[in-house]
Amino acid sequence: MKGFRLKGLDPVFFMSHLLFLIFSYSIYLAPDIAPSTFPYFGFIPIFYPLIILTNILLLIVLFWRRTLYGVIFTLASIGLLFPLTKTYQYFGKTVEAKADFKVLSFNAQYLREKGYIDFFNKEKADLVLLQEVYWKDESFMNLKDSAFADYYHESNSIIQFFSKYPIIEFKKIFSGENGTSGYAAYADLDIGHDTIRVINVYLESMLIDKELVKETIGDHQKTKKNSQILKNKLTKGFLRHEKQIKELLPYINSSPHPVILAGDLNAVPNSYEYQQLAYLINDTYYVVGKSAGTSFHDFKYPLRLDYIFYSDEFLPVKYEVLKKIKLSDHYPVVGYFKIP
Repeated sequence: MKGFRLKGLDPVFFMSHLLFLIFSYSIYLAPDIAPSTFPYFGFIPIFYPLIILTNILLLIVLFWRRTLYGVIFTLASIGLLFPLTKTYQYFGKTVEAKADFKVLSFNAQYLREKGYIDFFNKEKADLVLLQEVYWKDESFMNLKDSAFADYYHESNSIIQFFSKYPIIEFKKIFSGENGTSGYAAYADLDIGHDTIRVINVYLESMLIDKELVKETIGDHQKTKKNSQILKNKLTKGFLRHEKQIKELLPYINSSPHPVILAGDLNAVPNSYEYQQLAYLINDTYYVVGKSAGTSFHDFKYPLRLDYIFYSDEFLPVKYEVLKKIKLSDHYPVVGYFKIP
């Protein structure tokens, strides 16, 4: 057929775009490939927005050269949009029920900025889960004695629990053992008519320095060397995440109580880490979110690293990323629920 004839370099461009499209669909494999099996799949979810952008540019070129092929490739690309909704969700479910339990999770970057006391006094959350907040720090003690003076408190090094409800059981799950930097713990809360389990998670930090990222992008002479450093750090982080997630899952599976899990996963949606949790509990943002879910903003490449998950017994009502609060390199995330 005349409309399908390719001339000149068109066959090369066509095959290159086809191979790139096939590669893009590997996003559906990435969540189920353990890092110990093939760690490089972990890079695909991180750079997926750039993959989508590249595909859009290729489609524009294809429409310019061959409209018919542009239509075909556009239709073939529709499936690539669904993984994006775990980060860019604008059509979340509207729930009419009135929330009676507010959860706030925040990587507070060691309380380096001023304004935390006023912020938490204003929010008045029922449950506050903090990451990267050291309990022996003077700033933390000031915060604990002011905004959280009437809260129950438990700590596992740099992760903190503050609850308006009594904490009747607390257990550390992992605590930076063997030179790692990941922390997790659970607290069972007595909410009166029932008990719920709250898990606070801070998975292994990738230890990616902002200056290293800037050099990699802006200095071509250092790009190769720094890219190798970034690759090694990310690969090491993926492998440690896999071990930490495996330690974490039994505390969800065997919980005798409804579960809320929140924290900084240092992992993006569609990753192996995210998917292992999503098999067991629900991502609040994915269900009721209605704006961009990105929560880490320090690299000028927005990432969604902070989450609130819940088990089926809870009814999610609303989810927010508080992007006006710039007290840290992360934004606070807030979930509103009707408790069982």
